[in-house]
Amino acid sequence: MTGKRKVRASEPTPSRPMTAVTPAVRRRHAAPLELARALAAAGAAEQLAGEARVAEERAQAAEADAALAQRLVPAPAREPVAEPEPDRRPLREKARAREGLAEVLLFTVGGEHFGIDLASVEEAIELSAVHHVPEMPSAMEGVITVRETLTSVYSPRLPLGVSHATGACALVFRRRRSRLALVIDDVEDARTLDLTHLREAPSVAAAGVVLGVVRLGDALCSLIDTDALLAACQATSLREST
Repeated sequence: MTGKRKVRASEPTPSRPMTAVTPAVRRRHAAPLELARALAAAGAAEQLAGEARVAEERAQAAEADAALAQRLVPAPAREPVAEPEPDRRPLREKARAREGLAEVLLFTVGGEHFGIDLASVEEAIELSAVHHVPEMPSAMEGVITVRETLTSVYSPRLPLGVSHATGACALVFRRRRSRLALVIDDVEDARTLDLTHLREAPSVAAAGVVLGVVRLGDALCSLIDTDALLAACQATSLREST
Protein backbone atom coordinates (compact mmCIF):
# COMPACT_ATOMS: atom_id res chain seq x y z
CA MET A 1 0.00 0.00 0.00
CA THR A 2 1.10 3.38 -0.78
CA GLY A 3 1.30 6.13 1.75
CA LYS A 4 -1.65 7.98 0.27
CA ARG A 5 -4.54 8.55 2.53
CA LYS A 6 -7.81 7.32 1.29
CA VAL A 7 -10.69 9.57 1.54
CA ARG A 8 -13.68 8.15 2.90
CA ALA A 9 -16.99 8.85 1.31
CA SER A 10 -18.38 9.92 4.59
CA GLU A 11 -15.73 12.56 5.11
CA PRO A 12 -16.26 15.93 3.53
CA THR A 13 -13.92 17.07 0.92
CA PRO A 14 -11.68 19.72 2.43
CA SER A 15 -12.14 23.14 0.97
CA ARG A 16 -10.86 26.68 1.58
CA PRO A 17 -12.78 28.51 4.25
CA MET A 18 -15.12 31.23 2.84
CA THR A 19 -14.44 34.76 3.95
CA ALA A 20 -17.58 36.71 4.82
CA VAL A 21 -17.95 40.23 3.27
CA THR A 22 -18.43 42.42 6.27
CA PRO A 23 -19.93 45.95 6.30
CA ALA A 24 -16.55 47.33 7.28
CA VAL A 25 -15.13 46.06 4.02
CA ARG A 26 -18.01 47.65 2.11
CA ARG A 27 -17.44 51.00 3.86
CA ARG A 28 -13.78 50.88 2.90
CA HIS A 29 -14.77 50.53 -0.72
CA ALA A 30 -17.46 53.30 -0.49
CA ALA A 31 -15.27 55.83 1.38
CA PRO A 32 -13.33 57.18 -1.63
CA LEU A 33 -16.58 57.84 -3.53
CA GLU A 34 -18.17 59.74 -0.61
CA LEU A 35 -14.99 61.73 -0.06
CA ALA A 36 -14.88 62.68 -3.72
CA ARG A 37 -18.48 63.81 -3.57
CA ALA A 38 -17.83 65.84 -0.41
CA LEU A 39 -14.77 67.45 -1.92
CA ALA A 40 -16.70 68.30 -5.08
CA ALA A 41 -19.52 69.89 -3.04
CA ALA A 42 -17.05 71.89 -0.95
CA GLY A 43 -15.29 73.06 -4.09
CA ALA A 44 -18.56 74.12 -5.66
CA ALA A 45 -19.58 76.01 -2.49
CA GLU A 46 -16.21 77.72 -2.30
CA GLN A 47 -16.47 78.65 -5.99
CA LEU A 48 -19.96 80.11 -5.45
CA ALA A 49 -18.73 82.07 -2.42
CA GLY A 50 -15.79 83.38 -4.44
CA GLU A 51 -18.06 84.44 -7.26
CA ALA A 52 -20.36 86.18 -4.75
CA ARG A 53 -17.38 88.05 -3.24
CA VAL A 54 -16.20 89.10 -6.68
CA ALA A 55 -19.69 90.31 -7.62
CA GLU A 56 -19.96 92.26 -4.36
CA GLU A 57 -16.52 93.82 -4.85
CA ARG A 58 -17.44 94.82 -8.40
CA ALA A 59 -20.70 96.38 -7.18
CA GLN A 60 -18.87 98.34 -4.49
CA ALA A 61 -16.29 99.52 -7.03
CA ALA A 62 -19.07 100.59 -9.40
CA GLU A 63 -20.78 102.56 -6.62
CA ALA A 64 -17.50 104.23 -5.70
CA ASP A 65 -16.84 105.15 -9.34
CA ALA A 66 -20.34 106.57 -9.69
CA ALA A 67 -19.97 108.65 -6.53
CA LEU A 68 -16.59 109.96 -7.67
CA ALA A 69 -17.96 110.80 -11.10
CA GLN A 70 -20.86 112.66 -9.50
CA ARG A 71 -18.46 114.71 -7.40
CA LEU A 72 -16.31 115.51 -10.39
CA VAL A 73 -19.21 116.65 -12.55
CA PRO A 74 -19.46 120.44 -12.19
CA ALA A 75 -22.71 121.73 -10.78
CA PRO A 76 -24.90 123.54 -13.26
CA ALA A 77 -24.23 127.23 -13.20
CA ARG A 78 -26.93 129.21 -11.49
CA GLU A 79 -28.23 132.24 -13.18
CA PRO A 80 -27.32 135.32 -11.17
CA VAL A 81 -30.27 136.79 -9.32
CA ALA A 82 -30.52 140.46 -9.98
CA GLU A 83 -30.64 142.34 -6.70
CA PRO A 84 -33.08 145.20 -6.53
CA GLU A 85 -31.55 148.60 -6.98
CA PRO A 86 -31.49 150.61 -3.77
CA ASP A 87 -33.99 153.43 -3.66
CA ARG A 88 -31.78 156.52 -3.81
CA ARG A 89 -34.59 159.02 -4.16
CA PRO A 90 -34.49 161.95 -1.73
CA LEU A 91 -36.58 161.53 1.37
CA ARG A 92 -38.84 164.40 0.33
CA GLU A 93 -39.69 162.65 -2.96
CA LYS A 94 -40.45 159.31 -1.32
CA ALA A 95 -42.52 161.02 1.38
CA ARG A 96 -44.60 162.85 -1.20
CA ALA A 97 -45.22 159.59 -3.08
CA ARG A 98 -46.01 157.79 0.20
CA GLU A 99 -43.94 154.80 -0.84
CA GLY A 100 -40.65 153.14 0.03
CA LEU A 101 -38.67 152.82 3.22
CA ALA A 102 -36.71 155.49 5.05
CA GLU A 103 -33.87 155.13 7.56
CA VAL A 104 -34.46 157.89 10.07
CA LEU A 105 -32.96 159.08 13.34
CA LEU A 106 -35.57 159.77 16.00
CA PHE A 107 -35.08 162.66 18.43
CA THR A 108 -37.12 164.91 20.68
CA VAL A 109 -37.37 168.67 20.98
CA GLY A 110 -39.66 170.38 23.50
CA GLY A 111 -41.40 167.07 24.28
CA GLU A 112 -42.27 166.42 20.61
CA HIS A 113 -41.00 163.46 18.55
CA PHE A 114 -39.26 163.96 15.21
CA GLY A 115 -37.51 161.83 12.61
CA ILE A 116 -34.82 163.00 10.23
CA ASP A 117 -32.96 161.31 7.38
CA LEU A 118 -30.27 159.21 9.05
CA ALA A 119 -27.81 159.63 6.17
CA SER A 120 -27.94 163.42 6.50
CA VAL A 121 -26.72 163.40 10.12
CA GLU A 122 -22.96 163.30 10.55
CA GLU A 123 -23.14 162.54 14.26
CA ALA A 124 -25.14 163.08 17.44
CA ILE A 125 -23.22 164.47 20.39
CA GLU A 126 -23.75 165.61 23.93
CA LEU A 127 -23.77 169.37 23.81
CA SER A 128 -20.63 170.80 25.35
CA ALA A 129 -20.13 174.35 26.51
CA VAL A 130 -21.49 176.76 23.91
CA HIS A 131 -19.48 179.93 23.36
CA HIS A 132 -21.56 183.01 22.61
CA VAL A 133 -20.57 185.26 19.77
CA PRO A 134 -21.06 189.04 20.02
CA GLU A 135 -24.11 190.35 18.15
CA MET A 136 -25.22 186.89 17.08
CA PRO A 137 -28.93 186.41 16.16
CA SER A 138 -31.25 184.95 18.79
CA ALA A 139 -31.83 181.75 16.79
CA MET A 140 -28.12 181.07 16.98
CA GLU A 141 -26.99 179.58 20.28
CA GLY A 142 -23.30 180.16 19.71
CA VAL A 143 -20.39 178.02 18.56
CA ILE A 144 -18.83 174.78 19.73
CA THR A 145 -15.74 172.88 18.72
CA VAL A 146 -16.37 169.65 16.80
CA ARG A 147 -13.27 167.74 15.73
CA GLU A 148 -11.12 170.84 16.17
CA THR A 149 -13.47 172.87 13.97
CA LEU A 150 -15.69 175.76 15.11
CA THR A 151 -19.30 174.80 14.46
CA SER A 152 -22.31 177.13 14.58
CA VAL A 153 -25.13 175.97 16.83
CA TYR A 154 -28.77 176.83 16.04
CA SER A 155 -32.06 176.30 17.83
CA PRO A 156 -34.79 174.58 15.76
CA ARG A 157 -37.49 175.86 18.11
CA LEU A 158 -39.12 178.33 15.72
CA PRO A 159 -38.92 176.23 12.49
CA LEU A 160 -40.39 173.23 14.32
CA GLY A 161 -42.92 175.28 16.27
CA VAL A 162 -42.01 173.84 19.68
CA SER A 163 -41.09 175.23 23.07
CA HIS A 164 -37.51 175.93 24.01
CA ALA A 165 -35.21 172.92 23.93
CA THR A 166 -33.24 171.84 26.97
CA GLY A 167 -30.04 171.78 24.94
CA ALA A 168 -28.69 168.46 26.28
CA CYS A 169 -27.68 167.14 22.85
CA ALA A 170 -26.98 168.31 19.34
CA LEU A 171 -27.22 166.89 15.84
CA VAL A 172 -24.23 167.75 13.67
CA PHE A 173 -24.63 168.21 9.91
CA ARG A 174 -22.02 168.81 7.24
CA ARG A 175 -22.78 171.35 4.57
CA ARG A 176 -20.16 171.68 1.89
CA ARG A 177 -16.94 172.53 3.76
CA SER A 178 -18.53 173.60 7.03
CA ARG A 179 -20.54 172.05 9.85
CA LEU A 180 -23.54 173.26 11.78
CA ALA A 181 -25.40 171.80 14.73
CA LEU A 182 -28.99 171.88 15.95
CA VAL A 183 -29.85 171.82 19.63
CA ILE A 184 -32.20 169.00 20.64
CA ASP A 185 -33.39 167.43 23.88
CA ASP A 186 -32.43 163.79 23.30
CA VAL A 187 -31.65 161.17 20.67
CA GLU A 188 -33.98 158.17 20.78
CA ASP A 189 -33.07 155.58 18.16
CA ALA A 190 -32.54 154.82 14.47
CA ARG A 191 -35.59 153.27 12.82
CA THR A 192 -36.80 152.13 9.43
CA LEU A 193 -40.11 153.75 8.54
CA ASP A 194 -42.57 152.44 5.99
CA LEU A 195 -43.63 155.60 4.20
CA THR A 196 -46.93 154.05 3.12
CA HIS A 197 -48.02 154.76 6.70
CA LEU A 198 -47.10 158.43 6.46
CA ARG A 199 -49.99 160.85 6.90
CA GLU A 200 -50.43 164.51 6.16
CA ALA A 201 -48.94 166.87 8.70
CA PRO A 202 -51.31 169.05 10.73
CA SER A 203 -51.90 172.51 9.33
CA VAL A 204 -50.11 174.03 12.34
CA ALA A 205 -46.86 172.33 11.36
CA ALA A 206 -44.19 174.41 9.68
CA ALA A 207 -44.82 174.39 5.94
CA GLY A 208 -42.08 172.69 3.95
CA VAL A 209 -40.21 171.46 7.03
CA VAL A 210 -42.53 168.65 8.18
CA LEU A 211 -43.12 166.10 5.43
CA GLY A 212 -45.78 164.17 7.31
CA VAL A 213 -46.51 162.33 10.52
CA VAL A 214 -46.44 158.66 11.42
CA ARG A 215 -47.60 156.93 14.57
CA LEU A 216 -44.95 155.15 16.61
CA GLY A 217 -46.61 153.39 19.50
CA ASP A 218 -48.61 155.95 21.43
CA ALA A 219 -46.80 158.98 20.00
CA LEU A 220 -46.93 160.86 16.74
CA CYS A 221 -43.59 161.40 15.00
CA SER A 222 -43.08 164.22 12.51
CA LEU A 223 -40.82 163.40 9.57
CA ILE A 224 -38.47 166.31 8.87
CA ASP A 225 -36.88 167.52 5.63
CA THR A 226 -33.25 168.11 6.59
CA ASP A 227 -32.45 170.74 3.98
CA ALA A 228 -35.64 172.68 4.70
CA LEU A 229 -35.00 172.64 8.46
CA LEU A 230 -31.41 173.83 8.19
CA ALA A 231 -32.34 176.52 5.69
CA ALA A 232 -35.19 177.69 7.96
CA CYS A 233 -32.86 177.91 10.98
CA GLN A 234 -30.31 179.98 9.08
CA ALA A 235 -33.01 182.14 7.47
CA THR A 236 -34.52 182.88 10.90
CA SER A 237 -31.13 183.94 12.16
CA LEU A 238 -30.64 186.23 9.19
CA ARG A 239 -34.07 187.83 9.64
CA GLU A 240 -33.50 188.41 13.32
CA SER A 241 -30.06 189.90 12.71
CA THR A 242 -31.42 192.55 10.33
